[in-house]
Parts: sequence; C-alpha cells; structure tokens
Amino acid sequence: MAIDTDRIDDAVLALLHLTLHDESWAGKGFDPDTLGRLHQKGLIDDPAGETDTVALTGNGLQRSKQLFETMFTRQAAGQSKYPHIKVDLADLGDQLWPILRRVSYAMSDADVNEADIEQYKAEVKAGGDPVAVSSRWVQVERRAD
Repeated sequence: MAIDTDRIDDAVLALLHLTLHDESWAGKGFDPDTLGRLHQKGLIDDPAGETDTVALTGNGLQRSKQLFETMFTRQAAGQSKYPHIKVDLADLGDQLWPILRRVSYAMSDADVNEADIEQYKAEVKAGGDPVAVSSRWVQVERRAD
C-alpha cells in the first residue's frame, strides 16, 4: 500500500490549527517526519528543539485554517462554500477531469483565491466522486438528459 504523505501533511497541518495559541504557535505532538516535511514546505518553523510547540509561518497559518475548515467543519445541508457560483455538469457524467476543469474555471472567473482553487482540485483528485466534492464548493446543476 502506497502512503500519500501530502495528504498526511495536510491532515497534520489542519490539526495544528486546532491547537493554535498565541497567534501562531501549536503543539507539535505529531510524527517528526511529517513535521519535517511541513518545515521543508515552508509551513512551519524548524520543529527541532526541546519545546513542545512549533510556530506556523504566515502561509502555514493560512493553509492550516483552510484545511481545518475543509476537513473538520460542517456545512449546512445543500450549502456550498461558494453558493454564488453555479456550474452546469449535465453533459459531463461523472468524468473527473472535465468536471475539475469546468468548476475550477468557474471559480477562477468568480475571483476565488488561487489557494482555494488548488484545495478544490486536490480534493477532487483525492476523492472518488467529483460531483459530490464539487457540490461542497459550488452550486452544481445536473439536468436529466
């Protein structure tokens, strides 16, 4: 079984958000290899040392908040993150790449920030149902053919 370390890194970064204190500090009780990768990606300061905490960088703080909200908050039933964006997927079936392209272009046209668009793409690629993932981000319309 191949392990997706990027997904593990995202999960740990989201959980670091849960333990934030003093604006940018979080408990570092996670796998040292994962913390090392997050440091290499520029998301946290060097985790080496005797302290039980690590500082998140500016990018790390922003990304950890986005990941935490995406992974661990509940949205109201039927509510998408960007309800003002409507995308018609009627002619695409459940095809991953055309759905990803159409939704990400619609998000870009609506001036959604690049980090959110990249997060959407990552979730679609990691998930098994591109329509369900897309529905969490935008209003998806699917007409009967």
